[in-house]
This record gives sequence, C-alpha cells and structure tokens, in this order.
Amino acid sequence: MSSSPASPELRPRPSGWHQLNTVAAAAGLGLVLAPWLYEASVALGLIEPLAEVSSSCGDTPPQWLALRVGLSWGLLTGISLALAQQWTKRRWAVGAVLLDVIVLYLSMQLFVYGSSKVFATQFPRLWANLDTPPAELTPMRVAWQFFGYSRAYQQFLGWGEVLPAVLLLFRRTRTLGAFVATVVMLNVFVINLFFDVCVKIGSGTYLALALLLLAQDADRLWQFFILHRPAAPRTLPATGARFGPRGRWVYWGLGTPLTLAMLYVVGQDTIGVRAYAAEQAQVLPVTGVWETVQAERWTAGRWQPVAATDSAWPSRAYFQAANAVLRNAFRRDRFITEPDSAQPQLVLQLIARSENNEYGAPRPWQYTLAKPDTLRLLGRWRQDSLRLSLKMRRDLMK
Repeated sequence: MSSSPASPELRPRPSGWHQLNTVAAAAGLGLVLAPWLYEASVALGLIEPLAEVSSSCGDTPPQWLALRVGLSWGLLTGISLALAQQWTKRRWAVGAVLLDVIVLYLSMQLFVYGSSKVFATQFPRLWANLDTPPAELTPMRVAWQFFGYSRAYQQFLGWGEVLPAVLLLFRRTRTLGAFVATVVMLNVFVINLFFDVCVKIGSGTYLALALLLLAQDADRLWQFFILHRPAAPRTLPATGARFGPRGRWVYWGLGTPLTLAMLYVVGQDTIGVRAYAAEQAQVLPVTGVWETVQAERWTAGRWQPVAATDSAWPSRAYFQAANAVLRNAFRRDRFITEPDSAQPQLVLQLIARSENNEYGAPRPWQYTLAKPDTLRLLGRWRQDSLRLSLKMRRDLMK
C-alpha cells in the first residue's frame, strides 16, 4: 500500500534549490504584504513613519519605505523557514503555498489593471493633451496621450493583461500565464521607468512576481528553448496533494475564502471601472475647448483688463468629463471638476491636480453660457481672481 505524500519518512530532504525557492517565495509575499507590514512595523514602534502625501499616484516616500520593510520581513521569514527545513531535514510545502497566494494576488492585479484598459478608462483621449505640443507635456503625459489616442489599441493592451490573469489560475496553463505576464509587465515597467510614470513600485513588483512564477520551470524552459531538447512534464503534485488529510482540509479551508475574496475584489473593481467609464463619458454644460477672447482681473477694488501676453491670461480652457486644464504660454494647470452640490447649474468646483496627482483645495468657478458657443467664467486661478469670456473651438474637439 502506498504511503500518503505527507508521510514524514517519504518527505525528501530539502535541496539548495528548494530552500532558495522558499526564501524567494517568502520575499515575494513580503512585497505583496508590504503596505500592511509597514503599518504593523510602525504600530510596533520598529520604524518611524514618514509623512503621508495626498496623491492618487504612487512611488511616494512612504511607499518606498514600505517596499523595503516588506522585502526585509519576507527575506527574514524565508531564511528562517529555510533554516528550519535544514534543521529538521524535511522538505516543507510552505514555499508552494506561498506561491499559490502570489498567483492569486498577481492574477487579481492583472485583472484590475487590464479591465481599466478594456473599458478604456486608464488612458483617456483628452483634447487638452492633443492640443498641447509634446515638449510642453511631462513624459508621463506623452505616454498617456499615445496610448489613449486609439481606444482599440488601449483595449488590446488591456486584453494582454487579462489573458495571463486567466491563465495563471489554472495549473496546466500557469507557466504560459507566467510567461505572458512577464512579457507584458516587463513592457509596462520599462515604460514607467523611462517615461517617469509614478507607479514603478507596483509594476516592478508585478514583474518580479511573474519572474518568480516563471522560475519554477526554469530547468524545463532551458531544456526546451535553449538546448532544443524535449522537456519532461511536471511530476510535482498539486499543492493540496502534498499534505495529509488534516493538512488538505486546512489548505482548502484557507484557500477557498481567499479565492472568493479575490473574485469579490475583481468584481467590485470592474463595477468601479464601468462607473468611472460612464463618468468619463458624461457631458457637462461647460464641456468643450474654449479660447479666451477677453479677461479681467480684480485689482485695486475693481475689474481691470488683462493683456493676452500676461501670465494670468488663460489662452485656452479645456473641460472634458471630470477633467479640466487651463493653460497659456507660461502655465499649464490640471484640475478635477465637480458640479457644486448647492448650485450645480451655476458653479463648478475646480480641484487643482499636480503631475504627481497631488490635490489642492476646491475652488468655486461660476459659469454662464451666454450662447451655445460663448462661455463666461468667474473664479480664481492661482493668485488671481479672473472674469473671462471664451469662445468654443469645435475644430479642436476631435
């Protein structure tokens, strides 16, 4: 009668590769849990917290510190597990369990980012960017404008991320999924690096996790692609089969709710992406590209004319869904727009948004449509209170 895979006498001794894989898997999980490990380390008084930044972008100082904290905890845990296996002279399945968790996490993230492109919300086609010379845009805006120019191409990029997310979930296609995810995330990471996109931590983490999963078949891939030899099929049993009856119950008992939680997060995010897509498609009364024909500034207790060469003269104003831009030869400021809760038909709240997605305080702007192609605005731009008359430029709304 054959013994259970979990029988101690049949457990092989841990090899150097197995121990290294355990350390790498623990380090990968440390990257996944980095934000929570950072908070825990702060709560325990192990490190001093860094000041938070009001930003929807990434790569902030606290996030870089969290990355180092997560990696440190992961490496420490992995080394401890490897030494424990060496001490007991038994190979544990803990590395395989950690890899299964990483698979779920990476699949979820690829679903999330892929769906935002499938619904064409990550790279909006903005009139303000189309009407601005590339030299006046940040590298990130140039990349965003390129990807957003074609809706179909953006969706192609999205399906390129959704595909490996699906492949990773099945054991037979996991290697293929890891390979596709590595190619996709390498491209994303390089773009983020060379176009100074503020999500290098996220894309770099996903690339590292994809490489870790791909490394599980390094020998077979080397035999097939480099040495041009037949690659033997995997003989390693599924993770759950490496435990005894009690261990399998624990494994599936923890794995099932974790998988359901992942599906819930993906579902909620998809709902959010679709809602955001609907928001991007909305048309406000001020929607359009507007060119200033007259500007006045409140100075010395009265309205005084502003010259077109003055830095306070916004040569053009762009309003598109929840985005707005005021610009001239000296300034280019981005805003998030929200209709005023008390007077939505008269007042628009403009929230300044930096290139690092740091937000300022809302500022009310009164607006009036004198004619379908004539807009009057009254509000504050930087330090100047302005009263503007603008004409619509339909030729720039393409």
